[in-house]
Amino acid sequence: MELKRELEKSATRFQRTMGISVDQYAILHHILENPGKLTSATVADSRGISRAAVSRGISQLIRRGYVVQSYQSSDRRVRPLSLTTTGEQLETDCYQTLQTAAKTMSKVDLDGSGSQVTIGQLTKMLSAVTGKDDTETPDK
Repeated sequence: MELKRELEKSATRFQRTMGISVDQYAILHHILENPGKLTSATVADSRGISRAAVSRGISQLIRRGYVVQSYQSSDRRVRPLSLTTTGEQLETDCYQTLQTAAKTMSKVDLDGSGSQVTIGQLTKMLSAVTGKDDTETPDK
């Protein structure tokens, strides 16, 4: 339960800091890696998420100006996704935030000499990230 709480706190902190959910970041990142090649259906299929959930996430990202859908002249039902300049910048900012969190987690002194991280150790690592003062947010 403690690990679940830390994961939820970490996801909430990410959303508060970046303005998008972790799931929306995953969508942004996937589109960045495949610009103009993905549709909401292909994102859902490749991420293993329901099409309805991906569609809602993409709609929110479009409304906020991070993603655009274009139409292919041959088939208007196919609407490939691309990031706007703002969307690319947000994806970069999110990635840097996650890198910083990973560095913070890697500095946590873990007990034991095993090569596998235990649930208790993972919880301790996540608490190092979520326990930070909210004033330490990256510039957007």
